[in-house]
Amino acid sequence: MRSPSILLLLSSAATLAACSGMNRGGEWPTLAPRPGELSPMVPRTALTTPNPACAGCGQDVFTTAETPEPPLLLPAPSDAPPRHAAIDKAIAGVEAALPAQQRITAAAITAANGQQADSNPAIQAQVEISRLESLFLPLATQSKALDALEDDLAGRADTDALTTRAAALRARLDSLESTRLR
Repeated sequence: MRSPSILLLLSSAATLAACSGMNRGGEWPTLAPRPGELSPMVPRTALTTPNPACAGCGQDVFTTAETPEPPLLLPAPSDAPPRHAAIDKAIAGVEAALPAQQRITAAAITAANGQQADSNPAIQAQVEISRLESLFLPLATQSKALDALEDDLAGRADTDALTTRAAALRARLDSLESTRLR
């Protein structure tokens, strides 16, 4: 039982003896890096900051606030005007054909009033209603094309005129859609 405690006492005495050799006339070793340990890749903060106790703290490391550079905006897509023109042409075609088809459909519905559902005037009224509805079919495609165009214009430089034109086309599409739903 005495042997483990003697070994412990001897090992602690040897450790203390080794530590006492570190004192070289009152000069204890410093934690500063030695000349071979310095690296140019490691940033060093000088202790001449306004608050030497806080060397390397946030307020003395970043002395000036950097202003971020504005992001560079891409130019408007070069195919935007032809895409506007194609959408405009398709909408104009529907707008041109709509009044005549509305008159024909209204006349067919008037002729079918009071007729049997399987009579020729009633069948003709259904055909004209289908023709009127099919007149609006290209507008769904043009609405999707306008969505894609608006997405392509978003966040681009100098697109005010193109965006205004797209908004005007959107208003025309919405007007035709409200006409279809009446």
